Amino acid sequence: MTTTAAAHTPLRSGMAAGALAIRGGEDSAFFKLMNMADQVENVIRLGRGEPDRPTPQHVIDAAVWALQNGKTTYTNPAGLPELRQAIAKKFRDDNGLEYSPFGEIIVTSGAQEAMVVALQTLLDPGDEVIIASPHYMAYPANILLAGGKPILVPTYEEQGFELLPGAIEERITNRTKLVVLVSPNNPTAGVLTAETMEGISKVIEKHDLLAISDELYEKIVYEDFEPVSFATLPGMRERTITINGFSKAYSMTGLRVGYMAGPEDYMKAALEPRHSLTICAATPSQYAALAALEGPADFLVDMLAEYSKRRATMAAAFDDMGVSYSPPLGGFYFFANIKEAGISSYEFCEKALLEHGLLFTPGSLFGDAGEGFVRIGYLAPEDELNEALDRFASLWNELTATK
Repeated sequence: MTTTAAAHTPLRSGMAAGALAIRGGEDSAFFKLMNMADQVENVIRLGRGEPDRPTPQHVIDAAVWALQNGKTTYTNPAGLPELRQAIAKKFRDDNGLEYSPFGEIIVTSGAQEAMVVALQTLLDPGDEVIIASPHYMAYPANILLAGGKPILVPTYEEQGFELLPGAIEERITNRTKLVVLVSPNNPTAGVLTAETMEGISKVIEKHDLLAISDELYEKIVYEDFEPVSFATLPGMRERTITINGFSKAYSMTGLRVGYMAGPEDYMKAALEPRHSLTICAATPSQYAALAALEGPADFLVDMLAEYSKRRATMAAAFDDMGVSYSPPLGGFYFFANIKEAGISSYEFCEKALLEHGLLFTPGSLFGDAGEGFVRIGYLAPEDELNEALDRFASLWNELTATK
């Protein structure tokens, strides 16, 4: 005798609308490709968003020391005092920002938790949040989970995927509360110039809005671009939550340490919601983060030199093939225009994986404005990267030969 399973269990049927709005029960395109990749031999993976450079030894040593010396209990929910002091010094030295380590800085379990805390503590149901598209997919997901509504502003290759002040202002309504700024940007590798930020700050002040400034990729920039912290602009410190972390610059993705900073009255109110999520960032990881800030900086110099070399290699290969792109000014990705191939971003990535052993991320994963593009990281050693580009050329020539 056979029985037919119910269409959904009571738990699945009881899922909140916000969760269902972010692919509730459905695999994303990237997860589908990841699962396929497990069945393909000799895959070169250029779809990931984490550095392939080894974590600095002094950072590892600090985590090991913490484990061996009983530093495995909770810390203050705001983070180790000495780590907050080091972060305050980093803000002062690198960004020209003064934040008190004892009231204006919270250490989080990765920059992503800082994002969640900010959205959960700022948004009421129906509040609108303006964000560039293409965008890092966790932002719309967590805006929806917080009861807000993401308002996506298309950005364009020919403008360097820059979120422009006029485009923001066109989408402001009486429900707009927050503008999210991510510079350098994931996935486009575009940046916000100081002039653009100044224009955005005037729009935010004019309409009495708030801002999140996500600066996670600030250490990975090219062509003498100098990042500007949004909170340094006139009138913006009191309106801005600045988010940063250690994952990208220090190859610490799995250690999960980030931080957020803002005016004291807001940060004190946000501390208990932050505490309710994970109590504190992992204590050994906090000691590792402290070592990252206080240790030698030669790792960052070597890392950027290597990424710059790979960036030039990929740019030269795309130029030879006739693949269009906006030069990446930050991060470690190309957001390559594959519209000439005549198929969707997902179809392009699926074909690249199954027929050429290449794993990329379809641009459509990052919003409708990403359709026609693929995110390709240069996070592989030189020989592997060159092999990947040879395979890409074969795929590209196959798809465009009759165009």
